[in-house]
Amino acid sequence: MKKIFIALVILLCLGNTAFAYDVVFNANTYKYHSIRCEWARKCTKNCINIDHTEAQRRGGVPCKVCGGLEHSEIKSKDMKRNY
Repeated sequence: MKKIFIALVILLCLGNTAFAYDVVFNANTYKYHSIRCEWARKCTKNCINIDHTEAQRRGGVPCKVCGGLEHSEIKSKDMKRNY
């Protein structure tokens, strides 16, 4: 039982790092964008690159255009919608 618990804890720790990705966070508007978002490229003032979980922790709101998602997540989200 103890070995199973340890294995689950390790899997959970590894699983969290698999979903870590950087976003562009605007410290004035508290919006965060995917790195590839058109609005992230336009954001030159008050913007920093941080992990998306940190952006959420700071009270960030995802962009309405990109959703603040990593590029690969956007594709999988679109694919789910089509089926």
